[in-house]
Amino acid sequence: MPKKKMTLVLLASVIALLSVTGANAQVAAVEPLPPYVGVIKNNCHHDISVPSENSLATLIVPARSWIEFVVWDPKFDLIPYREGKPFHCQKVTVTPDAFPFMCKNYDFMVEICPPGLDPTKDRYRFYKKYKKRYRKTETG
Repeated sequence: MPKKKMTLVLLASVIALLSVTGANAQVAAVEPLPPYVGVIKNNCHHDISVPSENSLATLIVPARSWIEFVVWDPKFDLIPYREGKPFHCQKVTVTPDAFPFMCKNYDFMVEICPPGLDPTKDRYRFYKKYKKRYRKTETG
């Protein structure tokens, strides 16, 4: 009998303590992170595939094109694949509305370039010297 009395006294004291301190047994709801929308630009001459962050789908980025990409984490790893093998790896940090592109502000922008080529020097790749021009002289 004394154990039951002690248990009831302890239970009553816990209830009294909770009512005095004002602690409610409500669980605070965790707000989900907002979806972040960004751009993946493919500067290669072949299509690449990127696994989606929020589903089991695989997105295809066409050659020399771009797509909008939705993520839920502010830091993520982007690994595009070419013919089933990893092609490039990049760590991305989201900065909300920091990248203007095509008249919209995006949260991140990832540029995928072929290995060995610098995108700033790409315009000089097809440079060709001109032949010297000779003028015919009239003899007469």
